[in-house]
Parts: sequence; structure tokens; C-alpha cells
Amino acid sequence: MRKQNEPIIHAGELRHRAVFLQKLVQVKSGVSTTQWLTAFTRWCKVEPLSGREFWQAAAVNRENEVHFTVRYRNDVLPAMRMLMDGKLYDITSVLDVDNRHVKLELLARSVTDGQTAT
Repeated sequence: MRKQNEPIIHAGELRHRAVFLQKLVQVKSGVSTTQWLTAFTRWCKVEPLSGREFWQAAAVNRENEVHFTVRYRNDVLPAMRMLMDGKLYDITSVLDVDNRHVKLELLARSVTDGQTAT
């Protein structure tokens, strides 16, 4: 039974499929190589920043941020990336809403430097 005022996520809101990528750095003979490997996939809700959030983000040159909502998972880290619809996003923050382990709100910045996921 759901407790009163407990945050819920309706399945219909989670209609975008995102692949979460984890960085793997290998060092051989003093040369490091970086790979982004698939950690898991999740359904998510995608929202652009609201007007006020957009202008606050633009003030610190972060206007390409997107807000994602996913079901709770304890292994989502800010060091990860997301791949969705061919676009890469660096996760900048992970918030467990009300610390209830129901959903995570993620802020992510689109990667525009030509880096690709492998």
C-alpha cells in the first residue's frame, strides 16, 4: 500500500530509453586509454529546464542541461554518462527525491566536443 504523500512515477511518463555508460580507464606501458562501457539501460522522463532554471544555468554557461527522472537505482553516479537518441550527456548531479529510494532526478549536460560512446 502506498503511503500518503509518497512520490510515485507513472509508467507512461517514462517513455525514453537511456543507456548509462561507465568510464573505464586502462593504462598499458604508461599510455592510458579511456572507454565508455554500457552499465545498464533505464526508461526515463526527459524535461528541458524551466524558464527560471534555464536562465540560472545560462548565467554559469550551462544552458545545455537537461533534467531526467528515472526509477531509483543505487548505482547511478555523477561520473557516468547517458546515451539517448544518439546524443551523449554527462551526468552533473544525482538526487534521490526526499531520500525515499523511489526516483532519481538527474541533471545532465549534453556533450558537444565530438566525443562518442564506445
